[in-house]
Amino acid sequence: MDLVLHLRGFVAVADELSVSEAAWLLGVDQPLLSRRLRALERELGVELIDRSRRQIALTADGAALLPRARHLVEQADHLVRTVRHTTAPTVRLAVPPECDPAVLAELTTTLADAALPLELTEPTGGEPHPDGSWTVETCDPASAQWTVPLGAGSATGGHHAVRLSGLRPRRGEAARPLLVLPPDLTPPRDEWLASAVDAAGLSPALVRPSPVHVAVSEALAGRATVLCTAREAREHELVWTPVTDPPLLRGYRLAEREPLPQALATGSVRSRALELIGTALGAGDPGTTDPDTTNSGTDRGTTDRGTGDDPAAGRKPGATSPAEDHT
Repeated sequence: MDLVLHLRGFVAVADELSVSEAAWLLGVDQPLLSRRLRALERELGVELIDRSRRQIALTADGAALLPRARHLVEQADHLVRTVRHTTAPTVRLAVPPECDPAVLAELTTTLADAALPLELTEPTGGEPHPDGSWTVETCDPASAQWTVPLGAGSATGGHHAVRLSGLRPRRGEAARPLLVLPPDLTPPRDEWLASAVDAAGLSPALVRPSPVHVAVSEALAGRATVLCTAREAREHELVWTPVTDPPLLRGYRLAEREPLPQALATGSVRSRALELIGTALGAGDPGTTDPDTTNSGTDRGTTDRGTGDDPAAGRKPGATSPAEDHT
């Protein structure tokens, strides 16, 4: 006999003073619960329920047993919760600081619902990844699992895409630097960007690394253009203009270190987690960015969240785009 199971049924009947109500609360059929009660009485050798009355009542033996039965059921539930809590593996996920915190919060909740506590950290550079972890790394867009388009962030902008070569300064006018944010300065991203800048004919002296707060301040003052994603531009109230020919992309990949919980190795929880990571990074279509999908060499998920909005929104009357300012 499963003593805890039968005592749980007895406690429910004692609380509700109704077999039908107790059965409904426990999610079992009434006849099954009645059989469990009688089996418990046979096991203990006493009657627990007075069935001679119209309304169910506890016998003296039932009333004496109730507090002990309730305590045993509560202890069993506590034991299960404790074991689950102590054995649940903690998922360590290292994500770059440009991730959307709201989406990371949703990811935390999603994994918690699957009994997978999540610990968020920042990538540690060249240090080895810890066992049982996921790490989101920047990489060359050609080998990326998620890609996010880069564009020109400035105080003014236009709805037309601008060629990278269009960011060259006009003849006779002061050059406006193109400031590059930290995510695009890590190898091999810096080499890929340097090649694109060289091919576009931009002077290397105009392309400068910059921390986010300095770059945004310079752009808002109209003294520089920031190379950034659409979401980064919106967050800092910059107008974003897409850059094409060549398209500039920020690439990310997922480094997985075994052993991982089974739920993250395959299945719906893994798929949803990868989808949310892509969304947090700013990748457009998470369905095309599953690391289990073979990279075809084409750009995948390159539409930033919200870039369907009119890029010209917020453009001041008579304002020029970064291309118009530089060409």
